[in-house]
Amino acid sequence: MNAHYKVLILGAGTGGISVAARLAKKLSPTDLAIIDPAQKHYYQPLWTLSGAGVVPKQESERNQIDFIPPGVDWIQEGVARLIPQANEVETDSGKKITYDFMIVALGLRLAWEKIPGAKESLGKNGVCTIYEYDQVDKTEEMLRSFSGGTAVFTMPPVPIKCAGAPQKIMYLADEIFRNNGVRNQSKLFFATAGKAIFGVPVFAEALTKVVQRKKIDLLTQYQLISIDGLNKKAVFRVTEASGQASDQELKYDLIHVVPPMTAPTVVSESELAEKEGDQKGWLSVDKFTLQHKLFPNVFGIGDVTGVPNSKTGAAIRKQAPVVVENLLSAMTQKPIAAHYDGYSSCPLVTEVGKVILAEFGYDGKLLPSFPVNPAKERRSMWFLKRYLLPKLYWYGMLRGLL
Repeated sequence: MNAHYKVLILGAGTGGISVAARLAKKLSPTDLAIIDPAQKHYYQPLWTLSGAGVVPKQESERNQIDFIPPGVDWIQEGVARLIPQANEVETDSGKKITYDFMIVALGLRLAWEKIPGAKESLGKNGVCTIYEYDQVDKTEEMLRSFSGGTAVFTMPPVPIKCAGAPQKIMYLADEIFRNNGVRNQSKLFFATAGKAIFGVPVFAEALTKVVQRKKIDLLTQYQLISIDGLNKKAVFRVTEASGQASDQELKYDLIHVVPPMTAPTVVSESELAEKEGDQKGWLSVDKFTLQHKLFPNVFGIGDVTGVPNSKTGAAIRKQAPVVVENLLSAMTQKPIAAHYDGYSSCPLVTEVGKVILAEFGYDGKLLPSFPVNPAKERRSMWFLKRYLLPKLYWYGMLRGLL
């Protein structure tokens, strides 16, 4: 392996592999390298369905080596330090690698430490999550064995990846409880740190009707701050309309926890991070071109980027061609012309066989792909979510074809 590359890609998740596959068709693959220690690659949108027992979680897992484009160097280490002033990256082993251009695709970090007691209780004491692969099966077991009582589903402050997932698993849990005959003995709460159930008004209105129909209590501006697993107590920071906050305790029999999320520490502590504002700590890139604001030979893609979009795989599908086109323009000193409009998509599963396909861009602008009412629950969108999108991911996006 070389110590210098024309293009160095940090991260082999959805973003990193997507741009690597596209660039390998435009440049010599030997000019490219990907840094990532992970041996497995996951299609995480399936974890919601797996947590409800709809599909086995193994369907979401593949070997990473099968998606590294032929000829591209794969450096199987973590990134320890970013030194953009010197066009240099240091790996966990101390190896120094330099580049002409760099694409940062390091994703985000699940900040479990921000909820004391949560990480230690996962998989027991009624605490579950679908945001960790090794917890998906335990979530299914807890939902299937639930015999009634109080079930709480939490939503942390945004940004998080797949912001619809915390309520998708709740809707599927509601269905499981009904099928098992325990729903009448159960009280369900959706406790969100946000002011509404969803950030885009047209979908918030539709989803509010869903929770009302399912008799789920919506608690807004309820942020989970700690868990006492042994006593099955959760503490929430509750913000009133006046802005005053107080801590309230809620007893549960089952709680699905979604942790707060941050940029990886190696990014947030580097010169590449936003230093202030709503995107502080995230990769500082122009929200339209995805080019770094201070280092023009650096681009970003995916969850790590400090842009006001919704962090989903669908967002990456729209970002990848923009990043590749703009990087190639920068390499040849041409104007940066490609623009990302903030597109994201969230197939909101409201029950098995029904999905609201929420598609939107910056400032909540609706960007529907189909000429139908996007806020309506549809069986056709269930087939898209369950069967078509995984195939498009494995055989289209990760091959640089979509």
